[in-house]
Amino acid sequence: NTLGRLYDLQSMYDEINNKHFSNTIDVPICWGKLPSKRNRRSIRFGSFTPEDNLIRIHPYLDQDFVPEFFVRYILFHEMLHAHLGIDVHPSGRRIIHSKTFNRMEREYPDYQRAIAWHDSPKNLHKLLRAPRRRAA
Repeated sequence: NTLGRLYDLQSMYDEINNKHFSNTIDVPICWGKLPSKRNRRSIRFGSFTPEDNLIRIHPYLDQDFVPEFFVRYILFHEMLHAHLGIDVHPSGRRIIHSKTFNRMEREYPDYQRAIAWHDSPKNLHKLLRAPRRRAA
């Protein structure tokens, strides 16, 4: 399901795909499942799973206090993973955030604003204590 209570992931995905990836990304997206634990110490905002060829966005991001530019940034970040794939170091270690990935991510127009929102302790605290409600 891509339609949340506030945010429509498919609409955002289509715009980002067109503007930043020339419509080359062909990966399904969805809101993830709600976590079972309420009081968490960390949160994974999104994920791209190459094995499933799927992007999931954490449902806690579908809330009034989470700005749309942040949700778009997280979606861009996961789409960038789909675009570049995962490199493997000669040692066999996976390289998820390569130099190319980091450079392209920093070029995203709302990168600085999204990172500032992400790094604010009050925002993280609100997300970690988010109410247990289902995305629409």
